Amino acid sequence: MSRPVRRAAAAVALLLVPVTACASIPESSEPRAVRSIDEGNATQELKPLPKGIDALSLVRSFVDDSAKPASDHEAARRHLTPQAAQEWSPTPGLLIVEDVDTIPVPQDMPLPEGVQLVSVQGDKVGRLQPDQSFVPESGPYRIEVRVERQPDGEWRIAEPPPGLVAGRAAFAETYRQLPIYFLNHEGTGVVPDLRYVPALPSSTLPRRVIDLLVTGPSEAFRDSLRSAIPPGVVPKTNTSESPDGALEVNLSDLGDLTAEQRQQIAAQTVFSLQSVSSARVRLKEEGRPLLDEAGDLRPSDVASFETEHQVRADLPGMAVVNESLVLIDDSATPVPGAVGSGEYRVLQAGRSLDGEYLAAVTRRPGGVALRVGEYGAQQLAELDVAGSFMTKPTWRTESEVWTVVDGSTVVRARKDGDRWVTERVEAPELVGAGQIEDLRIAPGGTRLAAVVDGRILVAGIGERDDQLVVQHPTPLVPPENVEITGLEWRGNDALVAITGSSSSPVYDVSVDGFEWTRYTALNLGQRLTGVTVAQDGRVIVADSVGLWQTEEPDNVWAVVRVPIGGGSIPFFPG
Repeated sequence: MSRPVRRAAAAVALLLVPVTACASIPESSEPRAVRSIDEGNATQELKPLPKGIDALSLVRSFVDDSAKPASDHEAARRHLTPQAAQEWSPTPGLLIVEDVDTIPVPQDMPLPEGVQLVSVQGDKVGRLQPDQSFVPESGPYRIEVRVERQPDGEWRIAEPPPGLVAGRAAFAETYRQLPIYFLNHEGTGVVPDLRYVPALPSSTLPRRVIDLLVTGPSEAFRDSLRSAIPPGVVPKTNTSESPDGALEVNLSDLGDLTAEQRQQIAAQTVFSLQSVSSARVRLKEEGRPLLDEAGDLRPSDVASFETEHQVRADLPGMAVVNESLVLIDDSATPVPGAVGSGEYRVLQAGRSLDGEYLAAVTRRPGGVALRVGEYGAQQLAELDVAGSFMTKPTWRTESEVWTVVDGSTVVRARKDGDRWVTERVEAPELVGAGQIEDLRIAPGGTRLAAVVDGRILVAGIGERDDQLVVQHPTPLVPPENVEITGLEWRGNDALVAITGSSSSPVYDVSVDGFEWTRYTALNLGQRLTGVTVAQDGRVIVADSVGLWQTEEPDNVWAVVRVPIGGGSIPFFPG
């Protein structure tokens, strides 16, 4: 789904919310803990199956309707024989496939009268996990389904698949992507964790958000993201709109929390709810205000948690051009110091989030070295990190920068007083996946994306024994067999990737890999040498001619009118 489609869906949802209080909780009752929404108990109006539907179409309809969880999967269950419908208990989760086809299974011997075997074939896209997160999968999907003619002459499935399988289009139509916000390591900023819930009824969306929020981060990022909400906390009442228009969230006893922790809970809650409601948030604990001095909350009241890891808007872009650093401005002004004069032969570089520091990969006899120091200084300190190749430096915080040496050793350098200290980062699964060609850390410093043997892998950055460790690298499977050559974060829940394909040179990719949106190839030459994202959201790529920019995948690429030729490597702070 493209960004314009997602925005349209969000706008519709905002028109449908405010929500009304659940009828099962009278206004005069005492607040009490309520169960999370049971997808299987929600109701949904269904059109009857067509009379005389053939076996192949029946099975295809079953796959499409398996995306609908309402009323214990009633939409899918109605395709089954009475006995199968009673006995079918699909395993948790939902496998998503595309290019689904249903064909008769060839038989060596004739089947009994009124029996058909149907093969369901498709390509795996990924799996909706029990925690409502999406994890990509790839490869062919094949399963045989037994279909029997019933006494009324209708075909019904007698042996359904043991697990839920749905087509990609049906899943996208039924489910809605929601960002649930958790905290970075320091607890100073919020980071979105993408989940998927049934889009209808829209009145349940605020409650679904709170249910996911109180259960914590998804499995893949459980060690990378934090939550200020203690384990065991539940909503005391349904998340609903009060008579004066505020969205009321009433949590159970939170225990003995500091004022800072309560502010963190407020930030997590407000940012998580903003995708499903524009109403003010009235946050309570056991019916009492969560924050002593605060009234109803809006995102602007907790904005510091969102701006904590944003790059300063006034910092210009830079580019490596002919082994020197220049600013992306009208004159391609050389960066002050040896990095811009040509004294250092610069191959890659990165500037810190606040603009104070600069890291550069420079040539040295026999290979390359990492240099770090203050931006504008004449010289940068050469650190004890060397090899034959290093990836573009990427900053996790204002004073900590990472690179990958020779495609297999993840290294970080951090400021310690007046010196820079280097250390190896434990990343056995990432390193074991292949040659690391590019690595970029997301805003907030809790996860990274890497290009490994032409593929994108996204991983969490956790802590173990006071050391940082890269955990749970997950490959993101592209819609076409393209080679990924570089990437950059576009915000905190999406990436921009460049490829070696002339027809599909740039993609916008959701952080979980479900959405791959192709940018137009018009005006771009080959091969692309770099990609970056400006503070205002513009995507900038470099080709053999110069720099090109666009704001949306469907827009034609426009030339960046600066005197920077082809083959450069552009970047913005981060």
